[in-house]
Amino acid sequence: MSDILESTMNGQLDLSGKLIIKAQLGEDIRRIPIHNEDITYDELVLMMQRVFRGKLLSNDEVIIKYKDEDGDLITIFDSSDLSFAIQCSRILKLTLFVTE
Repeated sequence: MSDILESTMNGQLDLSGKLIIKAQLGEDIRRIPIHNEDITYDELVLMMQRVFRGKLLSNDEVIIKYKDEDGDLITIFDSSDLSFAIQCSRILKLTLFVTE
C-alpha cells in the first residue's frame, strides 16, 4: 500500500514538501500534486495542456492567473512570476483563460 494512501486512511495526509496545484478551466477543476517545485512557466503550460486535454489546445493562447492571499487573480507571465506564486502558498489555485 502506498504511503499516501496509508497516511490518508490514518486520517493524516503528509503534504510537507509537496506543492498542490488546483487548476480551473471554465467549470472544470483539477487537483495536481507537484513534486518538483522548480517548475518553469513553459512546463506549467505544457502540464495544463495535458491535464485539460481536448479543452486546451497547444495553439491556444492561454493566460494563467493565481489567487493571492487577498483573493485577487494575479497574472503569471513568466517563470519568475510562477516562482513567486509558489512561495506564497502550498496550494496554488490557478485559473486559466483562453483568449481568442
